[in-house]
Amino acid sequence: MEYVIETQNLVKQFKTKLAVNDVSIHVKRGDIYGLIGKNGAGKTSLMKLILGLTNPTQGKIFLFGSDKLNAGRKKTGSLIEAPGLYKNCTANENMLRFATLYGASPKEIKPILQRVGLGNTWAKKAGEFSLGMRQRLGIAIALLGKPEILVLDESINGLDPAGIKEIRDIIIGLNNEGVTFIISSHLLNELAKVVTNYGIISDGSLIEEVSAKELNDRCRKYVKIATNDNNLALALLRERLPDISAEIRSGGLFLSNYLDQSADMNKYLIGKGVEVSEIALSESGFEEYFIERLGR
Repeated sequence: MEYVIETQNLVKQFKTKLAVNDVSIHVKRGDIYGLIGKNGAGKTSLMKLILGLTNPTQGKIFLFGSDKLNAGRKKTGSLIEAPGLYKNCTANENMLRFATLYGASPKEIKPILQRVGLGNTWAKKAGEFSLGMRQRLGIAIALLGKPEILVLDESINGLDPAGIKEIRDIIIGLNNEGVTFIISSHLLNELAKVVTNYGIISDGSLIEEVSAKELNDRCRKYVKIATNDNNLALALLRERLPDISAEIRSGGLFLSNYLDQSADMNKYLIGKGVEVSEIALSESGFEEYFIERLGR
């Protein structure tokens, strides 16, 4: 399988702090890959390594299947944290300056500004822009040179609902045209509207990579059974119901099918000598899942 972004055992050490610890991520062409983690988890450090803004202590990075990173980075646009804008310049003037730096054609500017909703701001200075307008201009600058990958760090945080929707619509539209994204954000429910795959990071380490479909399956209704021996309980239930979908997680045994047979399961386990301390029908949301994976 071709990955347009891949890291292998990537490490970044800042003196005594291990910012990125043995991280191996896999981003397929056409993905919208969401990086999830607490503040200081290593999301921005990982993005900066991918972009070449800082060098790894050890490990490898591949872009478009190659370790010739300069060529791959020429096809990569980015917005890391807040966009660095010339506040006394208009959107068009900012774009002209960055087009010169990036070696992009000035002919790209007008259609890009129209695309991000800044086509009618010719006289307004960037210093007068709202936060949402500044973020959209940052994305417009990242689109110079027609990148195949966009790396966006916290691009929707702090925006109002209208601003979030504007950015989301831009992301979906570009992705439909083949642009691959890697995005970080604290707004889990908003990420869930666009992301195809997630990478969960904690204390610099990659905890898990999971697809949006797998995550949706895990966040459906389930029966939680807490017992004195969850491994034995799972083995017994699988003997009785071979196609049962169940896993042991923190707090007990979680079943995602046969939800209407919880009373029979309770009776069966007790009859087999298993002590059942809790049995309940619940529904996990995205936030609850990530909190469980990251630790409170």
